[in-house]
Amino acid sequence: MTIRTRLTFLYSSLLAIVILMFSTATSGILNWTLRNQVDESLYKALNDVQSSALTSGSQDSNSWTAYKKFNDLLSSGVFVQIWGHDAASQEPYLYETSLSMGNDLSLDPAVLDSRDPVYSDVYVRGAHLRVAASPLQTGGELYGYIQVATSLRTVDAAIDRLLKIMLVSGAFTLLASLLLGDVLARRALKPIEAIGETARQITAADDLGRRIPNQGPQDEIGRLATTFNQTLERLEQLFNVQRRFVADVSHEMRTPLTSIQGNLDLMRRIGYDEEAMEAIESESRRMTRLVDDLLLLAKADAGRLPLDHGLVELDTLVLEVYNQALVLTHGVTVHLGDIDQAQVMGDADRLKQLLLNLVSNGIKYTPKGGSVTITLARDGDQATITVCDTGMGIPETDLPHIFDRFYRVDKARSRAQGGTGLGLSIAKWIADVHGGELSVSSHVGTGTTFTLRLPLVNPAPSHADDAPAPAVSKRVRTPRLNRS
Repeated sequence: MTIRTRLTFLYSSLLAIVILMFSTATSGILNWTLRNQVDESLYKALNDVQSSALTSGSQDSNSWTAYKKFNDLLSSGVFVQIWGHDAASQEPYLYETSLSMGNDLSLDPAVLDSRDPVYSDVYVRGAHLRVAASPLQTGGELYGYIQVATSLRTVDAAIDRLLKIMLVSGAFTLLASLLLGDVLARRALKPIEAIGETARQITAADDLGRRIPNQGPQDEIGRLATTFNQTLERLEQLFNVQRRFVADVSHEMRTPLTSIQGNLDLMRRIGYDEEAMEAIESESRRMTRLVDDLLLLAKADAGRLPLDHGLVELDTLVLEVYNQALVLTHGVTVHLGDIDQAQVMGDADRLKQLLLNLVSNGIKYTPKGGSVTITLARDGDQATITVCDTGMGIPETDLPHIFDRFYRVDKARSRAQGGTGLGLSIAKWIADVHGGELSVSSHVGTGTTFTLRLPLVNPAPSHADDAPAPAVSKRVRTPRLNRS
């Protein structure tokens, strides 16, 4: 059974329950109203008969013959019986009646021994009557009973007619609700069917570029379609990234393997060659770095890369990175700018790896004679490290992708320099897991600046009066090194 069918039957069932409850309540209210009117008329007739009987003279049973108002009551559809009470036998006997139903047939025999007024429904010779009975007594002495009754045929006919009308109208209403519910359910579920059809087409054609047309209101189904389109867009992006990733990895692995294979073939033909061995060793180291970087990112993506969280002296760490960068200059001058004292919580090894990646990236893309400058400053509750180079710069169209894996602005030159295209991706991940932010700004021909912001352990006080004596900045001036 489809959802549309289930919804249609559900709504129709609820409507049937509502109609049934409404019909029951309406017929009950109508029955109660009509019976109240009948009871009021019987109560008035009972009082009239009782007053006439008790004021007709002496109150022995012989004086009741003076009561001859039955015709007035008969004209209003009320039947009367007056029963006497035999003091000797304590048995009631019929004294006067307006009904031709036998001298001893009471309208309601069950109430002839009651001392309180009683209302009841009885069937007399197939007729449905409403009976009101009351004892006839004065001064605590019982003289007899009065019973007045009227037919409930009109009331029963009204209730029966109402039930038939409600039954017919309810049946038509349910039929109309089934048809209308099916149409509304079909229209409401049409976007969901479109989502399902689109998903089937995507599965059949392996085409993540398909989207669900969604021009309706942004209700629950509209938001579902929008979310589904966003999910498809995200999946398409991830699929394209994965496809590019696999292609790049294949290319990156094929290049050193081809070089190694070529040099091995050369040595096989001409014998041992020192340059060929150096090329094989260089490509092997490059493959090792590539595999190490890929394993690191894979572990990071899976959340299985452990990190140490301890107090890190950033100024000491920057000095270590600076000293290590001096051996990587290749004709580029490395400067150490202003260095403030700053402490952060994190993994010292990973933060050092981040800074080395930024510095080595600046050195690779800076021509000989250029410079790379490292600075560290406290900025409110953050430590800011900048790595600025005077290299070729990055085009504006490439800036949004600079932290993507295997993305290179100058692919040929990067490979020639032994880069894997993963250094900046690793740096961005390290910054993120430390609660920091890594950003880049660049201008073609003038250079690039990477800015790393990390939360401080002991940020500077907000009020100058409460601030301690400022720490002395370490300004290290080094000679310009031009190593080739």
